[in-house]
Amino acid sequence: MASRQGSHILLVEPDDDVMSATTKMLERLGYTVHGETKSLRALRTFSENADKFDLAIVEPLMPELTGIELAVRLGRIRRGFPVLFYAGYLDPPLEQAIGDTGVGWAVSKPLASRELGKAVKERLHWPSPDIR
Repeated sequence: MASRQGSHILLVEPDDDVMSATTKMLERLGYTVHGETKSLRALRTFSENADKFDLAIVEPLMPELTGIELAVRLGRIRRGFPVLFYAGYLDPPLEQAIGDTGVGWAVSKPLASRELGKAVKERLHWPSPDIR
């Protein structure tokens, strides 16, 4: 497992402003970030470089593939791959859907840099569930 410093994160976020702000926060924390605004493009990028990434941070409510569908597919490519859902809107049904798939944890955005860093660090070092 990669250490916190130097870990490579796949950030999947449809909003350009949120993508930019989150990328800057993560880079200041010492992570390398590859951002994608389209879930299908993110899937393609991951499938071509699965061993390059240590974590995906995904908006669950994405067009094309939902973030949950994307996370499941990432896990099919690399079993147990860790995902952190970074949700602008996190209600009980969405939390339940995320929990039912067993693909990752969810946090609500926006988070301050410190809280996002803590969530990323915990997700990087927590044993990953089996992804279906």
